[in-house]
Amino acid sequence: MSYHSLTSKSFTCQHCGKNSPLISRALGLCLGCIREDFSQVLPIIEQAHSTARRPFDLPAWPSQDETGLECKICVNRCRIPPNTTGYCGLRTNKEKRLVGANAENGNVSWYYDALPTNCVADWVCPAGTGAGYPQFAYSHGAEYGYKNLAVFYQACSFDCLFCQGLT
Repeated sequence: MSYHSLTSKSFTCQHCGKNSPLISRALGLCLGCIREDFSQVLPIIEQAHSTARRPFDLPAWPSQDETGLECKICVNRCRIPPNTTGYCGLRTNKEKRLVGANAENGNVSWYYDALPTNCVADWVCPAGTGAGYPQFAYSHGAEYGYKNLAVFYQACSFDCLFCQGLT
């Protein structure tokens, strides 16, 4: 399948009915509706987040259970009930004790990526542009034949809908 065939498929905005290849199938909203009618489309956005978290057994919302233990690692300040995992997926209330990652230790995954870079700032990355040659790059342009070390938190409290750590 070509890049063009992937990008030329249009989807319809669930709010205004606009049809565009710039509308994500997972979210189903156009940028205009998100910017101009945010409070009205927020339930659709929240449902998309919940759906994206489900395959990873992550809670849809930060728990605020009155009987739960309070986690203070991030701004969500989950109150995690017994035998339940927090919003980020890093901490669990086991036997009235929070176990898992803490402020000093996080869980990460990594792999070698054959792409020059998959960095969210690839437009300034030395491996993708040659920026910083010769100190940080081997050539003036994009570099091929090298691998990129991709490192991701196994869980995160930011809940970015299209995070590559969830793919």
